[in-house]
Amino acid sequence: MEKLLDLLEEEVGLCQGLLGALQREKRAVVDSKLTQLNETSKEKENLILKIRIMEEQRRRMLEKLAESLGLPVESLTLKKISRMVEELHSNRLMACHSKLWALIQSIQEVNQSNRSLLMHSIQLVKGSLSLLDNLMASGPVYYPTGEIKTGHRSGKFLSGRV
Repeated sequence: MEKLLDLLEEEVGLCQGLLGALQREKRAVVDSKLTQLNETSKEKENLILKIRIMEEQRRRMLEKLAESLGLPVESLTLKKISRMVEELHSNRLMACHSKLWALIQSIQEVNQSNRSLLMHSIQLVKGSLSLLDNLMASGPVYYPTGEIKTGHRSGKFLSGRV
Protein backbone atom coordinates (compact mmCIF):
# COMPACT_ATOMS: atom_id res chain seq x y z
CA MET A 1 0.00 0.00 0.00
CA GLU A 2 2.89 2.33 0.78
CA LYS A 3 4.26 2.00 -2.77
CA LEU A 4 0.87 2.88 -4.24
CA LEU A 5 0.60 5.94 -2.01
CA ASP A 6 4.11 7.08 -2.91
CA LEU A 7 3.29 6.63 -6.58
CA LEU A 8 0.05 8.61 -6.26
CA GLU A 9 1.80 11.43 -4.42
CA GLU A 10 4.48 11.56 -7.10
CA GLU A 11 1.74 11.66 -9.75
CA VAL A 12 0.14 14.60 -7.93
CA GLY A 13 3.48 16.41 -8.17
CA LEU A 14 3.73 15.70 -11.90
CA CYS A 15 0.18 16.95 -12.46
CA GLN A 16 1.00 20.14 -10.55
CA GLY A 17 4.01 20.56 -12.84
CA LEU A 18 1.80 20.02 -15.90
CA LEU A 19 -0.67 22.64 -14.67
CA GLY A 20 2.20 25.10 -14.19
CA ALA A 21 3.49 24.37 -17.70
CA LEU A 22 0.01 24.95 -19.16
CA GLN A 23 -0.26 28.26 -17.33
CA ARG A 24 3.17 29.33 -18.67
CA GLU A 25 2.04 28.22 -22.13
CA LYS A 26 -1.00 30.48 -21.83
CA ARG A 27 1.19 33.46 -20.91
CA ALA A 28 3.51 32.69 -23.84
CA VAL A 29 0.57 32.62 -26.26
CA VAL A 30 -0.92 35.85 -24.92
CA ASP A 31 2.49 37.56 -24.99
CA SER A 32 3.32 36.08 -28.44
CA LYS A 33 6.60 34.60 -27.19
CA LEU A 34 7.39 31.75 -29.56
CA THR A 35 10.56 30.64 -27.75
CA GLN A 36 8.70 30.25 -24.46
CA LEU A 37 5.84 28.50 -26.25
CA ASN A 38 8.28 25.95 -27.70
CA GLU A 39 9.93 25.45 -24.31
CA THR A 40 6.61 24.84 -22.57
CA SER A 41 5.58 22.41 -25.30
CA LYS A 42 8.71 20.36 -24.67
CA GLU A 43 8.15 20.54 -20.92
CA LYS A 44 4.53 19.38 -21.34
CA GLU A 45 5.57 16.45 -23.55
CA ASN A 46 8.13 15.39 -20.96
CA LEU A 47 5.65 15.62 -18.08
CA ILE A 48 2.94 13.77 -20.01
CA LEU A 49 5.38 10.96 -20.76
CA LYS A 50 6.27 10.70 -17.07
CA ILE A 51 2.58 10.71 -16.11
CA ARG A 52 1.89 7.88 -18.60
CA ILE A 53 4.71 5.84 -17.09
CA MET A 54 3.30 6.46 -13.61
CA GLU A 55 -0.19 5.50 -14.77
CA GLU A 56 1.16 2.23 -16.16
CA GLN A 57 2.89 1.47 -12.85
CA ARG A 58 -0.30 2.32 -10.96
CA ARG A 59 -2.34 0.08 -13.25
CA ARG A 60 0.01 -2.84 -12.56
CA MET A 61 -0.18 -2.25 -8.80
CA LEU A 62 -3.96 -2.14 -8.93
CA GLU A 63 -4.06 -5.37 -10.94
CA LYS A 64 -2.02 -7.09 -8.22
CA LEU A 65 -4.20 -5.62 -5.50
CA ALA A 66 -7.39 -6.64 -7.31
CA GLU A 67 -6.07 -10.16 -7.77
CA SER A 68 -5.18 -10.47 -4.07
CA LEU A 69 -8.65 -9.20 -3.10
CA GLY A 70 -10.43 -11.34 -5.68
CA LEU A 71 -12.05 -8.28 -7.29
CA PRO A 72 -12.10 -7.05 -10.86
CA VAL A 73 -9.52 -4.30 -11.37
CA GLU A 74 -12.15 -2.03 -12.95
CA SER A 75 -14.06 -1.95 -9.66
CA LEU A 76 -11.09 -0.61 -7.66
CA THR A 77 -11.26 3.13 -7.21
CA LEU A 78 -9.24 5.19 -4.77
CA LYS A 79 -12.38 5.76 -2.72
CA LYS A 80 -13.14 2.05 -2.59
CA ILE A 81 -9.58 1.15 -1.66
CA SER A 82 -9.59 3.83 1.05
CA ARG A 83 -12.56 2.09 2.71
CA MET A 84 -10.64 -1.21 2.81
CA VAL A 85 -7.40 -0.02 4.41
CA GLU A 86 -6.40 1.36 7.81
CA GLU A 87 -7.19 4.97 8.61
CA LEU A 88 -3.67 6.36 8.06
CA HIS A 89 -3.54 4.98 4.51
CA SER A 90 -7.19 5.83 3.98
CA ASN A 91 -6.58 9.51 4.74
CA ARG A 92 -3.59 9.66 2.39
CA LEU A 93 -5.56 7.92 -0.38
CA MET A 94 -8.46 10.35 -0.05
CA ALA A 95 -6.07 13.31 -0.01
CA CYS A 96 -4.45 12.05 -3.23
CA HIS A 97 -7.88 11.47 -4.75
CA SER A 98 -9.00 15.02 -3.94
CA LYS A 99 -5.77 16.60 -5.18
CA LEU A 100 -5.76 14.58 -8.41
CA TRP A 101 -9.42 15.35 -9.09
CA ALA A 102 -8.90 19.10 -8.58
CA LEU A 103 -5.72 19.10 -10.66
CA ILE A 104 -7.36 17.22 -13.54
CA GLN A 105 -10.24 19.72 -13.56
CA SER A 106 -7.81 22.66 -13.59
CA ILE A 107 -5.65 21.07 -16.28
CA GLN A 108 -8.70 20.55 -18.50
CA GLU A 109 -9.86 24.15 -18.02
CA VAL A 110 -6.46 25.72 -18.75
CA ASN A 111 -5.91 23.36 -21.68
CA GLN A 112 -9.28 24.35 -23.20
CA SER A 113 -8.47 28.02 -22.68
CA ASN A 114 -5.09 27.56 -24.41
CA ARG A 115 -6.77 25.73 -27.27
CA SER A 116 -9.20 28.62 -27.75
CA LEU A 117 -6.37 31.17 -27.68
CA LEU A 118 -4.35 29.21 -30.22
CA MET A 119 -7.36 28.75 -32.53
CA HIS A 120 -8.04 32.50 -32.35
CA SER A 121 -4.38 33.21 -33.18
CA ILE A 122 -4.57 30.89 -36.17
CA GLN A 123 -7.72 32.66 -37.42
CA LEU A 124 -5.95 36.03 -37.12
CA VAL A 125 -3.00 34.78 -39.14
CA LYS A 126 -5.30 33.29 -41.80
CA GLY A 127 -7.18 36.59 -42.01
CA SER A 128 -3.95 38.53 -42.44
CA LEU A 129 -2.75 36.15 -45.15
CA SER A 130 -6.08 36.43 -46.94
CA LEU A 131 -5.88 40.23 -46.86
CA LEU A 132 -2.37 40.18 -48.28
CA ASP A 133 -3.40 37.67 -50.92
CA ASN A 134 -6.33 39.87 -52.01
CA LEU A 135 -4.09 42.93 -52.22
CA MET A 136 -1.76 41.13 -54.60
CA ALA A 137 -4.37 39.62 -56.93
CA SER A 138 -5.41 41.64 -59.97
CA GLY A 139 -9.10 42.29 -60.55
CA PRO A 140 -11.28 39.85 -62.46
CA VAL A 141 -11.56 40.17 -66.24
CA TYR A 142 -14.82 39.55 -68.13
CA TYR A 143 -14.40 37.79 -71.46
CA PRO A 144 -16.85 38.14 -74.38
CA THR A 145 -18.19 34.68 -73.50
CA GLY A 146 -19.26 35.99 -70.11
CA GLU A 147 -16.59 33.97 -68.35
CA ILE A 148 -14.82 35.61 -65.43
CA LYS A 149 -11.14 34.97 -65.13
CA THR A 150 -8.93 36.23 -62.38
CA GLY A 151 -5.50 37.33 -63.42
CA HIS A 152 -2.14 36.66 -61.95
CA ARG A 153 -0.85 38.36 -58.87
CA SER A 154 0.02 41.93 -59.69
CA GLY A 155 1.55 43.17 -56.47
CA LYS A 156 -0.23 46.48 -56.87
CA PHE A 157 0.23 47.38 -53.21
CA LEU A 158 3.23 45.36 -52.19
CA SER A 159 6.68 44.77 -53.57
CA GLY A 160 7.49 41.22 -54.60
CA ARG A 161 10.79 41.42 -52.73
CA VAL A 162 11.25 40.43 -49.12
